[in-house]
Amino acid sequence: MSDLLNAASLIMIPSGYSEDKVYSAVPTDGSGDLSFTRSSNGTRVNSAGLVEVTPWNLLEYSEDFSNAYWYAEAGNTVTSNSTTAPNGTLTADTITATSGNEINLHNFASFTITANTYTLSQYLKNNGTNLIQTYIYNISTGFVGLGEINFANGTYTASIGTGSIENVGNGWYRVSLSANLAGGSITTGVFTISTTGTRSAFVYGAQLNIGSTAKPYFPTTDRLNVPRLTYQNGGGGCPSLLLEKQSTNNILYSEQFDNAVYTKRNSTISANATTSPDGTTNADKIQEDTSINRHDIYQSWDCTNGVTYTQTIFAKQGERRYCFLSFGTAILNAGDTFFDLQDGVVVSTPSGVTSAIQNMGNGWYRCSITTTCSSSGTGYYVNGPAITSSNYIYQGVSGYGIFIYGAQLEVSSYPTSYIPTTSASATRVADACSKTGISSLIGQTSGVLFLDINRTQKSENYNIPIFVGSGNNFIQLYFRSTNDLVGQVYTSAGQQAAIISSTLANGRYKIALAYASNDFAFYINGVQIGTDSSGTVPTCSQVIIGNDDSGNFSYNDSINQVVLFPTRLSNSELASLTSL
Repeated sequence: MSDLLNAASLIMIPSGYSEDKVYSAVPTDGSGDLSFTRSSNGTRVNSAGLVEVTPWNLLEYSEDFSNAYWYAEAGNTVTSNSTTAPNGTLTADTITATSGNEINLHNFASFTITANTYTLSQYLKNNGTNLIQTYIYNISTGFVGLGEINFANGTYTASIGTGSIENVGNGWYRVSLSANLAGGSITTGVFTISTTGTRSAFVYGAQLNIGSTAKPYFPTTDRLNVPRLTYQNGGGGCPSLLLEKQSTNNILYSEQFDNAVYTKRNSTISANATTSPDGTTNADKIQEDTSINRHDIYQSWDCTNGVTYTQTIFAKQGERRYCFLSFGTAILNAGDTFFDLQDGVVVSTPSGVTSAIQNMGNGWYRCSITTTCSSSGTGYYVNGPAITSSNYIYQGVSGYGIFIYGAQLEVSSYPTSYIPTTSASATRVADACSKTGISSLIGQTSGVLFLDINRTQKSENYNIPIFVGSGNNFIQLYFRSTNDLVGQVYTSAGQQAAIISSTLANGRYKIALAYASNDFAFYINGVQIGTDSSGTVPTCSQVIIGNDDSGNFSYNDSINQVVLFPTRLSNSELASLTSL
């Protein structure tokens, strides 16, 4: 495999990324790096196996304190790129207060967070002011985190929350401030309490992340268009690039089940009762009362005739081993789906509903059900514990129950990655990854498209993991709704080749489509699917990963590797290249 890759003109292995970009391993000069867009946040499974918001830095313009996102109070000025930052580049700023003023620099527009533990970190360097404070401020209640660095002795002391400090060299310190926040509208910043003497400091790399420790610093601009390098459940190993369609979570307060938007039937919610799949103590518990009845929660929503819906929940065994999930009305196939949270299996599913369970590690499972609405009306998101694999009506024991996190309801025939919500629905925009103007990297007379993918979802319609070309001149691989895979070559004169696999189950696949004039071949997992000895090759100058050149037919899964070869490999090389 490694010898074959030496002949490649472009290799995308998801490992390096930044806002707007996925780095390619070949070419090494960056000319093959792919542009990435997704005008929203998203979630992924990180290397530790935890569900994580991407990007994890919740602050915008983390290195540009002159941007309107940040606000320097009256009497303060910001000088951009005025000194060398901790990473050795001239990207750190200076904040200076004029005579009679104190330093006060904070993000201008407050933003809303959910209840959780958060850590604010900031790189600071002395420029004549010995004491600098960093803070997290709740607009309604006041300071929820407050700490002070003393440059004279290199210490950081928190008067509210928990503080730590790291000497990163060249006079720079990274200070961190952690606090348990109840949620709400917050702002963060740095300031001094002195209005005399020198009042100036160097600042760089502001970050606010979920968790009780500062994560590795991630630079941001507007926090959009950040690729999601996701790992297999449980973390570890090599990441894959997650590409999904646009989807909306229509459940409100997806992590706050004690909110009044959920109706509690013979149950109560113990908020923040255990560690959730995101690694913090913000998962709730559905607790039974002592009545002989069902013990659950529900939230109603409007459904539309003929539309397919999927709802999901992260659930973990408590005193009860089983849980159930239901749409709660006949127009959405009202039966209940039961899940075994000890063995991690679906126990029973009613007619007209499909279901699945996914191991998320640490005892957590993501349970999902899907069905199509038969008449417009009211649907319900219903979830609760069960005493057996088929019974949710029983005499409860006070305090017994299950742990839950991350409710989701979306218009989809399968579950997509988790989308957190608060008081309104939230939308994750479709991922798009491409590179234009690379005629030199694409074989114009012959070549090979190679993909290494993880397939976890079945196709809703057409799903395109890779598209090379534009308009009526292209080479592509696409899944059809029949869940077979097509290798297709097309020119303005019409279709030149189309080789079709049998139906593919979920799993990992290595795929190669080889092309040359009158010489096409298609291989999957070391097996030749078919050949075609008639056809011409289109002229192509761009590669698109995860959809077509119009942004349609999202792939909706993860991609381990993309390779372009500028010449056609032999059939024996194709078999070797695609062998698992």
